[in-house]
Amino acid sequence: MPFAHVLVMGAIRGRAVARSASGMLASPHALATAAGVDVLRRGGNAVDAAIAANAVLAVVYPASCGIGGDALWLVYDPKTHVTIAYNGSGRAPEALDAARVRALGFEAMPVRGALTVTTPGCVRSWEDVGRAHGTRDLDELLVPAQAYARDGFVVTDVLAYFCAANEALLRANPESERLFASGGLARAGDIVRNVELAESLGAIRRGGADAFYSGPIARAICDTLNALGNPMTLDDLAAQATERMTPVSVPWKGLEVAAHPPNSQGAVAPMVLGMLRDDGAAGDADWTHFAVEAIKLAFDARDARFAEPAAMERAIDDLLQPESLAAMRRRIDPQRTLSRAAVAGGSDTIAIVAVDAEGRAVSLIESLYMNFGSGIVARGTGIFLQNRGAYFRLEEGHPNVLGGGKRPLHTLSPGMLLRDGRPELVYGTMGGDGQPQTQVQLAHGIYERGLDVQRALDAPRFVYGRDSESAFADSVRVEASFDPVVVADLCGRGHNVEILPDFDHAFGHAHAIAIDRERGTLAGGADPRADSLALGL
Repeated sequence: MPFAHVLVMGAIRGRAVARSASGMLASPHALATAAGVDVLRRGGNAVDAAIAANAVLAVVYPASCGIGGDALWLVYDPKTHVTIAYNGSGRAPEALDAARVRALGFEAMPVRGALTVTTPGCVRSWEDVGRAHGTRDLDELLVPAQAYARDGFVVTDVLAYFCAANEALLRANPESERLFASGGLARAGDIVRNVELAESLGAIRRGGADAFYSGPIARAICDTLNALGNPMTLDDLAAQATERMTPVSVPWKGLEVAAHPPNSQGAVAPMVLGMLRDDGAAGDADWTHFAVEAIKLAFDARDARFAEPAAMERAIDDLLQPESLAAMRRRIDPQRTLSRAAVAGGSDTIAIVAVDAEGRAVSLIESLYMNFGSGIVARGTGIFLQNRGAYFRLEEGHPNVLGGGKRPLHTLSPGMLLRDGRPELVYGTMGGDGQPQTQVQLAHGIYERGLDVQRALDAPRFVYGRDSESAFADSVRVEASFDPVVVADLCGRGHNVEILPDFDHAFGHAHAIAIDRERGTLAGGADPRADSLALGL
């Protein structure tokens, strides 16, 4: 059989569900959760809390996110009873296109380096979404993050793991080497300070988002990138804007699976759940096989159709219709797997979910894309710049082809399950192409297996095609405690199965808050695969 057993390692499953009636936030790091809940405790709302938590994560989880990255949001407004998507993703420099990259000898987009850097959208989205829905300004909300950057934070096992895994990348850039590898690579228990990032955060506190997109920070970003071959200009940065959009959704079990529209891949999870709407009672082996095959079909549709909306030949509404999803479901062979080309490589990201006492709900996903993004720190700022442009294509005519001023197809996928238009489950995860897969398994665990939110997050997961550079690019990776009967069955149907340690980061860091409107309470779960904490008032 094409799999091998490994030792179970990592965290311990079985933490308790967090419960509250007044507000809650969950994130992958306890310091970020504490900062967000403190905002709620002082009268701020869920949007305010999410911004404060994200800012702390930008300091203490620098491999996963940062102010040099992008942010995509779903926000439910209890005053208007409307769920809104906010697109805080950045664009390629106006002077950069596929022909220019091909002329440099590339047949596909590079994975790291200056050419992969797009304009960071995170900070602009903090200000824009905060002004639309929040009650506090950035001067107040960024105080904890600036303090951790200035005074230092303790490196966790998770951050130490990502530093070790990316040592060569960190040492290749003088700025990143100075921050995380001078005097030895940062280890768990070390104290790390990023004084220049603290100064950048201080500038944003004083001057708002404009202090990031113009002035010394913007000049440092452009000067750093220009010296390395990226033609980003001050005008490119100044043009960054957050777009308000309408979520896409698919009906499922009396709920709406709401997701961010393209350029996000958010619609993949609703598509998969829509394909599997009649398979919830299937045995674990059957359901897992059906889910993996549905994920392949949804990825095929994503890769062919999803892109910057202005570059798409048509919207994706037809893909979300019941008859289209049923037709895709009929293509699944119940006994044999279908192979497909490798999906894109892994990423690192953070997810924050928050609900406040008024019923406002937030799912926020923010990211540098891969660990430490492009690997480039803008000189003198302490800011890692994302490599989101690596997701562009170089084939002319493809909707996701690199073009000046264009946004790439995006893996960030904030999610909510709505009942009668109001959120019942608010969730999100890191994991690149694994994000919709984790979301599908979470919804299945809660609504079809009867698990509470924490047990659903704890449950062993699979992920298909997580690493396109590995021998298992067309494989199903499973955690070591995944049911061996199911694993053997998957192998019998032709799946290549790789068993990884329990709690491996390949399976994402997911968080969720379930809203019980009848009782007026919240139940939160945090992923044991990170330094996560769900905490209520």
